[in-house]
Amino acid sequence: MPSPIFSDQAYYTKAFNYFTSVGNYFEAVQKWAEETFYEHVVEKLVGNISDGTDDKPLRVLGVGSGRGELELVFLKKLLLKFPQIHTCVVEPCVNLITQYQHDQSKIKEHASDITYDWQNRTFEDFVKLQPENNHKYHFISACNSMYYVKNLNETLQSLYDMLVPGGILLVTITADYTGAGKLWRTFPCLGSETSSQDGLPNIASPSSHHRDSAHVHDALCQLQIPYYTDDYTCNYKITQCFDEKESEEGNLVLDFLTHMIGFRNAPKDLLQQVLACIKECSVQRSDDWFFQSEHVCFFITKPT
Repeated sequence: MPSPIFSDQAYYTKAFNYFTSVGNYFEAVQKWAEETFYEHVVEKLVGNISDGTDDKPLRVLGVGSGRGELELVFLKKLLLKFPQIHTCVVEPCVNLITQYQHDQSKIKEHASDITYDWQNRTFEDFVKLQPENNHKYHFISACNSMYYVKNLNETLQSLYDMLVPGGILLVTITADYTGAGKLWRTFPCLGSETSSQDGLPNIASPSSHHRDSAHVHDALCQLQIPYYTDDYTCNYKITQCFDEKESEEGNLVLDFLTHMIGFRNAPKDLLQQVLACIKECSVQRSDDWFFQSEHVCFFITKPT
């Protein structure tokens, strides 16, 4: 059986970068932020906590921030109503946080209005270092990071506790009924192995990175934390996966979707079944196939 993609940080980064390059993920998030984020987060924060930020910066926490593409979009929107922002960035991969530090220049016109606290560590380690009842935040984003935490319930409770009254927590994760969520539920063996590579978040159990929207829903219900949801859909051109002639590009796409290195060398029956499932999660346009992956956005507001 091929090895899990988390066992090789360099290859994971290469596959991730190529996969995102053939999709509209960041364009979809930008559109979603324009149409939904401003209404459901920015405007509600203005009504909930604006009086408490008149002379102080809005406090923002990013969990698993990666290269910061999403958070930079959010910060631009928040700056429209909150002229000063202090953001704490929690990201365990040193390469990604370094790139975030570099890419923040994309909003350099507002650089004097944003201050940063860079935390190159896992969220679990970040929580251990925080004094009790300290460091409360007005807005927390945890986008595509719940795959990697050790205990989902504990993490969600910790994030909720870190909100000020009226603060908002945003959690995004792949939907259980489409795209990667459907693929991983159909084949739970994909990518199964605990990661211990430096710079990568530790995976608590073989299936923890297979978490999807249903797991977050169940955890929030168990914790009795109310929420409401929205969603957005991304498309990725994966025609190379089905080419008869093997290519590096096709292998990168297939390996990222399956979270396995060299999945083309998997047992033939499994390979064919996985390719068939990927095709079921895709739509055909002319001669190309586009993998459709829906992301569910959980909005959680702490009562005032």
